[in-house]
Amino acid sequence: MSTVEPIAYIQKIESIPTPYQMTQGESIGWIMRALQRDGTDEQRSKALNLYERLLGNDNIQARGSVLVDFKKTAWDEMTLFKESVRSDRSVSPWYAPPLQDRMKIYVDAAQTMARSAFAATTKAPKYIVDISCTGYRAPYPAQMLLLEKGWENQTRLLKLGHMGCYASIPGVHMGAQLTRSVALDETVSVLSTELCTLHLDPLATDPDQVVSNILFADGCARMDLGRKETPNALALVAHYEAIVPESSQYMAWDLQDSRFHMTLSRKVVTQLNRVIAQHFATFLEENGVKRSEVTRYAVHPGGPRIVESIQETLGLPDESVRHSKAVLRKHGNMSSATLPHVWKSMQEDRTVKRGELIVSMAFGPGLTLTMNLLRKC
Repeated sequence: MSTVEPIAYIQKIESIPTPYQMTQGESIGWIMRALQRDGTDEQRSKALNLYERLLGNDNIQARGSVLVDFKKTAWDEMTLFKESVRSDRSVSPWYAPPLQDRMKIYVDAAQTMARSAFAATTKAPKYIVDISCTGYRAPYPAQMLLLEKGWENQTRLLKLGHMGCYASIPGVHMGAQLTRSVALDETVSVLSTELCTLHLDPLATDPDQVVSNILFADGCARMDLGRKETPNALALVAHYEAIVPESSQYMAWDLQDSRFHMTLSRKVVTQLNRVIAQHFATFLEENGVKRSEVTRYAVHPGGPRIVESIQETLGLPDESVRHSKAVLRKHGNMSSATLPHVWKSMQEDRTVKRGELIVSMAFGPGLTLTMNLLRKC
């Protein structure tokens, strides 16, 4: 590969822990109790059998959440999953709390996590790119953070919303472009906050929804980008994005009366397998990179089959995708906050040597396929 001047450097990545951690067994147990709360029928019995089978899968061992409900066993003590009154005075059943209740929890939790992400920061970043697809309110939490920190006229905010799991790659690309307008010692922050568990459907019986219920988790990460190389930084060399034709129906993220609804078809894997090799080859060719020069892959672990199928289709060794599988196992799928955790683990891993090339891949509604090329510093 010819030497290419990086667009920018991901200098530092901070992960912000969620207040509640649960093993996968605990979370599946909670959902199974919820599913049986009002009795069972044929569809619920099938879903319960699927949950039972999934209990034996160790691809995900733990997940985090901002919601205390998953740590409780008494239904009359729930914070969200309880009978409630909507703004129009109609009553929502316990399993379908109104969207406004979910958004109130989102705003409070996202504000707390944003505060934690910048708690030790005294110098204002020139920009913050704020990413989320799991909650909305204006003014949004990052704006309130600026007021708290006294940065209201020092930092400019840009919002990336509703892109889903792939948003951190374009978020980093946007942040990198913004570094060109700041001084050498100044930074651009990219903040990803995803609270997926707020949108859980406890009575879901469709197999795809059952898988979504045990896959998604909450997470938050802050990345600082700048023009200056720092130890263990990840240099952003190139970016790639494409929408896959005839695939829009297989993944979607819709606002409904009670929650945001995830459509995640098992056919996503088939669609990606159909196109990934050609897009990967095009990306490498455009940037003058030989396949043999890439030693690591930060594949967004949208689920165990996503990473495994990409690995199989491209013929990738286990070591090259180790960090993606480890993050999925430890945290679950945190939507756009997941890849920053993978990148952070690569930054901190001494076995990932200076100069190694990393290709990141993430996928979202569209189907949208994104990649970037990083170099370990």
